[in-house]
This record gives sequence, structure tokens and C-alpha cells, in this order.
Amino acid sequence: MKKVLACLMIACALLAVGCSGRNAAFGVVDIKKVEAEAPAVKTIREDLQKKAKELQEQLEKETAGKSQEEAEKIAKDKSAQMQVASSEAQSKLKASLDTALTEVSKEKNLSAVLVKDAVPSGGVDVTDDVIKKMK
Repeated sequence: MKKVLACLMIACALLAVGCSGRNAAFGVVDIKKVEAEAPAVKTIREDLQKKAKELQEQLEKETAGKSQEEAEKIAKDKSAQMQVASSEAQSKLKASLDTALTEVSKEKNLSAVLVKDAVPSGGVDVTDDVIKKMK
């Protein structure tokens, strides 16, 4: 999830910087802090954990008394369902982050928002604003 967010931020930043003037203002966001504090991230994680627990319980019930072959087939199915749920969670998180970044960059008149770890110095820290906007 962290890699997806970091790649997304860098791609957006490169696109925005390439389309703007040389002396344009840019923002920086601390992705670790966003992941730790944003209510949307917490909600998505809780939902994913709940789904994992549900699938684990279903797996235990459905494999009870089954042959090894049948149990493996059921386990593969539950694993695929968990991957779908994980993918959906990442999509929700990406959409929430994209929306928050767009809103903050427009409000603050920034040409780009970069990942704080990738910027040695400078930039306007918009981390708290992004956390507030994430839904």
C-alpha cells in the first residue's frame, strides 16, 4: 500500500511539475503520518481486517471434515476473495488520497505535491491538510 501511494505521489508530482513554470510553489506530504492519522486509512484497514476475519471463519467452517484436496480448493477461493478485498481497499485509499491532494493543491495554489521523503528541503508541508480532507 505504501509503494502504491509513493508511486502515485511521485507520478502526480512529475506531471504537475512538467506542466508548470520553473518557480512554481510545491507542497510536500508525509505519507507515513497520513497512514497513521487519516481516519479514512483507519476505516479502510478496519474493514479489511474484518473481511479477513470473516473469510478465516468461513474457511474453518467450510473445510471441516473435507478431504485435503477439497480444503485446498476452498482455501484458494478464500485467498482470491481476500486479494479482491485488498485490491478494493487500495482503490478506495487511492481515490481518497487523490481527492484530498487535488483539493489541497488547489486551495494552496500549489503546482505539485511531492512525497516528503523524496524532497531534501523546501516545499510547503500539507500533510495535516491532506489528513483532514481524506474521507
